Amino acid sequence: MKKFALVLGVSLMAQLLAIPAQAAEDRQFTVTGYYSPLPNQAYYVTGSYEAEKRLNGHGIAGADGTPVFPGMIAAPSSYAFGTVVCLPDFGCGSVHDRGGAIVEAGGRNIARHDRLDLWMGYGDEGLARALDLGLWHTQGTLYEPAEAGDINVAVNFKAVTPINRILDIPAVKQFVKNLYKGAEGAEVKAVQEALSTLGFYYGSIHGEFDTELEQAVLDFQLENFVIDSVSEVGAGGFGPKTQEALTSALIKHETQKALLERWNDFHFEGNLSKGKRDESVLKLQEILVQRELLDHQPTGYFGNLTKEALIAFQLEEGLIANENSAGAGSVGPKTRELLNELLELESEQQQADKAAQLAYINQKNELLTLAGLEARPTQNLIVKK
Repeated sequence: MKKFALVLGVSLMAQLLAIPAQAAEDRQFTVTGYYSPLPNQAYYVTGSYEAEKRLNGHGIAGADGTPVFPGMIAAPSSYAFGTVVCLPDFGCGSVHDRGGAIVEAGGRNIARHDRLDLWMGYGDEGLARALDLGLWHTQGTLYEPAEAGDINVAVNFKAVTPINRILDIPAVKQFVKNLYKGAEGAEVKAVQEALSTLGFYYGSIHGEFDTELEQAVLDFQLENFVIDSVSEVGAGGFGPKTQEALTSALIKHETQKALLERWNDFHFEGNLSKGKRDESVLKLQEILVQRELLDHQPTGYFGNLTKEALIAFQLEEGLIANENSAGAGSVGPKTRELLNELLELESEQQQADKAAQLAYINQKNELLTLAGLEARPTQNLIVKK
């Protein structure tokens, strides 16, 4: 399939040298997305169906003849067909395609690392996923064809919400090996560490799949709806569904942790307009959602819907006279000042709520202590001075 990846308005200098592919290796990748265009789409990023095919290819099969499928990856020619790469928030895909722009690290401006291009589907949905994916630098795990036989090739083929990439959250462990009671080694140790982080495992990190770890896996499966009962097939074992659920839970955990850190004392600094993708857009969208002016999940990308919602906000607050006023649909000095005032009010309200909750718990703890009962811990209720 002759094609070039779908990358819009990105130019980054690359300095790293290419590294030959090796088995079961953690590696940094530069990731983009492409799709298979269809006639009569509602929108073409290049303006026409024919031009879209020139950019993405005809979208029928990969360079080795394999029909396109969710999980197909285009990789540099140094990657053998059948190589499996597992990426956070995507899953595990298999290399079956090439492309003129799909190069090793330093081969082109955007290739900070070895370049991977993920097939994202057909038509309008595929295009939306490819645009949403954008350009992504992340750590993944590479398996040579000889080592990839027992890897479950399956991907999260929904439109990606790139919050974890916008916040530059370190990649979490990707779980792809089936493990059961009696197993030993580094993969078991990684499961113990992950379940310990999430509050399901309290034992030693020793790399042995014992009864204690089996119970922790079972508790995790039940709480995350991987299984419905302890008698279900796979209960207490670490198979593909549990692997996917644990990876997803770790990503959510690290994302939430990063969000709490980033939004502490956050304020808007620069101007924002359509086409921007960063954490400031994410916070803007959050405010617009809270105001019931934006009806989709924050993505961090400033598109048409965000612009329309921002105009509605500006009109509501009297910042502009009409939708054609100067500054309509973008964050300039006046809009930024108001947004920061709202953030300050929100912070003050949150601290007041925490102070009230802390006072209530302290009062309750005094009564519990008098009654000879255990007091409730308050270490998570931190009030700024």
